[in-house]
Amino acid sequence: MLRIHMLQYASKLGDPEYNIGRLRDYARRNCRGDGNEVLVTPELYIHGYMSRDLHLQLAEPFDGKIVNELVNIAREGRCTIITGMSERDKDSGVVYNSAIAVGEGGLISLYRKRHLPSYGVFDEARYFGVGKGDAPVFSINGVKVGLAICYDAFYPEISRSLMLKGAKVQFYISAAPDMSRTHFETFIRARAMENVSYVVYVNTVGQYDGLGFFGGSFIVDPLGEVIAKAKYYEEDVVVAEIDPNLVDNFRSIRPILKDYTLDDVRYLYRNYKSTYRAY
Repeated sequence: MLRIHMLQYASKLGDPEYNIGRLRDYARRNCRGDGNEVLVTPELYIHGYMSRDLHLQLAEPFDGKIVNELVNIAREGRCTIITGMSERDKDSGVVYNSAIAVGEGGLISLYRKRHLPSYGVFDEARYFGVGKGDAPVFSINGVKVGLAICYDAFYPEISRSLMLKGAKVQFYISAAPDMSRTHFETFIRARAMENVSYVVYVNTVGQYDGLGFFGGSFIVDPLGEVIAKAKYYEEDVVVAEIDPNLVDNFRSIRPILKDYTLDDVRYLYRNYKSTYRAY
């Protein structure tokens, strides 16, 4: 069993110490110390999604003070923390919108967001570089899980790749505003059903410069049923236990892996190349 803590917190913009402090306080009060706890925050929680130019000033490398503090929290609570931060590459200096997973032994996984929305109210490409490479799959107490960020959910290939690499639970951390609520509530359920996986979606909340974020974090089971749900438009914490061992049973009912073929990939790639050449 994994015990998922969806920490639907509003960030204090540009104040990582304050935001980390809230995580520390929560872990000290609520982690049972059995190694099965997973604390999940929204996208860019550590620095605040709407921190704008402060991201460029405050970003840290993945082996900096912020990650070290998070590892100490995870070690003290014997838990895993999945959160988001502005992360600076030490070689290039490029800043990324990154998701990290840390545990008792240190940094477990780092993912740099691949799809940066830069339309309408979004301006991520102004601050962040585009991440390269696969979305990661890693283990929490022997359970394979995957990690991605917000707009990545619009691209089903991301979730499919996590499933093919063995993930039974997929975590999406998010900073989705009010006008995107229907999209995410639809897509996250679809990603769960398409891949017969648990999907955990944790969204930020609050008003920043007139832009509202709806919260509404939730967990979906492998057949698409919402099994835990946070409040809309206010901070909330929801704790739910999931049993990843049930995924195999669900997949016997809906045999996605058995019926998925190499031709599906070939057709997608061929049509992508044809469309891409048209632009």
